[in-house]
Amino acid sequence: MEFLIRSLTQYTPEALLFLCISVTALVFWVASAGRRTARLLARTRDLLKGTTGQDLEQMLVQHLEERAQMRSQIGALSDRVALLERQISISKRHVGMVRYDAFEEVGGNQSFAVALYDDEGNGILLNGIAGREDSRFYCKPLVNGRSDRRISQEEQRAIREAREPGPKTVISH
Repeated sequence: MEFLIRSLTQYTPEALLFLCISVTALVFWVASAGRRTARLLARTRDLLKGTTGQDLEQMLVQHLEERAQMRSQIGALSDRVALLERQISISKRHVGMVRYDAFEEVGGNQSFAVALYDDEGNGILLNGIAGREDSRFYCKPLVNGRSDRRISQEEQRAIREAREPGPKTVISH
């Protein structure tokens, strides 16, 4: 211990200069660290505050609640879409119509054949035959795209026309 005291008394000005420089460097380092800490805290506060003043926890809770509502709505929409798909598959949405002259003496394509069926080919064929003195209407069932009754050429063309995608045109011959 005596050696340390003797060395310090011998080199007192140098030791004081070293201590002053060290203390000054530490003061600058602490000030710099304080500024960096203040900037970091300001960024953290900005991050944790939402634009509406909510903190991050409130925003996350609200987000999770909204996601749960969306999942519920998506589930309901999926169920609705499945129901609509089932309904559309059995709806009579395939329609084909052919106009024609049933008799030579009656012009103007007054007779017609209409095919109306669902995706599985279940539906009806309507045939209206216009004559000079009278008109007759016939209805034939369709099951899987076929009928247990004889089908005319015009009715076959109406079935084919109903199968075609896109807008329908009335076929005349």
